Amino acid sequence: MTFINDTVDPVEAGRRLGHDLHRLSRIALQPDWPLAVCEGFEAARPGTRPHQDDRFVRKWLQLRLGALARGRAVAADVTVDLLRRLDVSHCPVTREPLTHATRLGSDASVDRLNNDGAYAAANLAMLSARVNRIKGGRGFDEVWALSRRGEPTASLTPVEWLRLAVLMLGPAHADRPLDVPALPLCAPLPPTSARTALQQVQRLLTLNASQAASRNRLLRGLLPACGSASAEARLRLLADAVHVGLKRLAPGDECWDVWLQPGLMEALAAWREALSDRAWAHTSWAAGQLAGGRPVDRRELAPWRLATRGYLPPAAGWAIARGATR
Repeated sequence: MTFINDTVDPVEAGRRLGHDLHRLSRIALQPDWPLAVCEGFEAARPGTRPHQDDRFVRKWLQLRLGALARGRAVAADVTVDLLRRLDVSHCPVTREPLTHATRLGSDASVDRLNNDGAYAAANLAMLSARVNRIKGGRGFDEVWALSRRGEPTASLTPVEWLRLAVLMLGPAHADRPLDVPALPLCAPLPPTSARTALQQVQRLLTLNASQAASRNRLLRGLLPACGSASAEARLRLLADAVHVGLKRLAPGDECWDVWLQPGLMEALAAWREALSDRAWAHTSWAAGQLAGGRPVDRRELAPWRLATRGYLPPAAGWAIARGATR
């Protein structure tokens, strides 16, 4: 994987973006674009333009343009292919169908899950524009607190706030993995987002425990890491509870709703408490191997620019628009 480094030049980034806007889209030159973007667009004018826009390319360009206008960094792993991978048919928070380019609140929108991080593959999810707007600058702690209220807030129900907190949990704790709360995994995680080890286990159980054969294969992968007969027994009980819970889901429920059933989180906590620190480390590694994931280290968090809250270094004149100052 290639990462953006600490010597990013916003002016050069703007020129590259302008070039891509001309070469890859039908978007017209806008007078309020940063000067560097306009320069790149003008420099590419002799080239041909596509006959029609690809919505993922257009979203990628608009994401970069919006980020540049706000001085936000975009990591090199944010690509058109990434946006295709993040694409979903329904908002994972409200479960409403997503639309495209309608200018309505139901339009698909790419959001940073950790507001203090840059646009990076492990920090992004596809939400509805309405949820993106409601989330705004709220951090994980505030979102989680809103999920524990007994009534809707800002038009989202407590369970919708909980789904949003689930999505934010991993990215919000990527640089501080200790003392992470355990939340019911009641929403599907984006395929590239940072996730906690416990979420990885919950996801594996959710996707594999419905059938006895796949549940047993999963147990064969996790049981050797448990380190004690007590922990092994509790993992079997947990897997059986998820199996039964999935069978009990009502029509219209999603598989992730199993973690909202009484007793499931208690069974998860009981198994976790039976693991020693060493056994938990082995289990986390085993779950990552089974899921195709890998640990996120500090080097990989560098493109998030957490020290500067996701902002680019300042560059004189980069935000000057054609004929005006932004």
